Amino acid sequence: PASTLNWSLVEEVARQAVFSRATEEEMGCLPQYVRGTATWLSILHRYEHLLIFDVLLGGYIEHRNGDKTAVCAKGEDYRDSVAVSGSYVMSSGAHYAEFLITGTSPCIGIVRPM
Repeated sequence: PASTLNWSLVEEVARQAVFSRATEEEMGCLPQYVRGTATWLSILHRYEHLLIFDVLLGGYIEHRNGDKTAVCAKGEDYRDSVAVSGSYVMSSGAHYAEFLITGTSPCIGIVRPM
């Protein structure tokens, strides 16, 4: 779609990158552009970092510093806690996870639909 708004070159490149790479389903998960609220650059960043843990189960887990892309254990008995990313769709490309392990006996599992 052609842009008729007067915005910066950076915003236009970000807008074009989102429209050329995101599927219709992925576009539905992204925030909508609203002048003064969500910039195309912020939407592109969100597109490139879609994995969020939107469901936390158990009493010993929380989002780290309010960031829904990271979780951490709270308290000592963290074995019965689970973080779930229910809004992420693996479509193509490389996927990876990074872990910062500070305890002595972590128990980590990654599951995806078959």
